[in-house]
Amino acid sequence: MFLEVYAIPLNDYSEEAGVSIRPENRRLVETTGIRIRSSAQYADRAEIVMPNKEILIAVGSYDDLLQRLENASEPIARA
Repeated sequence: MFLEVYAIPLNDYSEEAGVSIRPENRRLVETTGIRIRSSAQYADRAEIVMPNKEILIAVGSYDDLLQRLENASEPIARA
């Protein structure tokens, strides 16, 4: 299963979510092996820790991402 997010490399981070929601930041993240956690640096954002230890800042909070996963009655996407 995949999770569709707008993920921002830390060096491109902006406090304004609208600035970060750009087509080049849109990603499908394979949920196998990822961890989602609250960001220690940004209270309103979640971090997605990839299996390779890359950390993506998501446009959304930890609770937002978990709610999306819980509400998905069917997989968001499949390869």
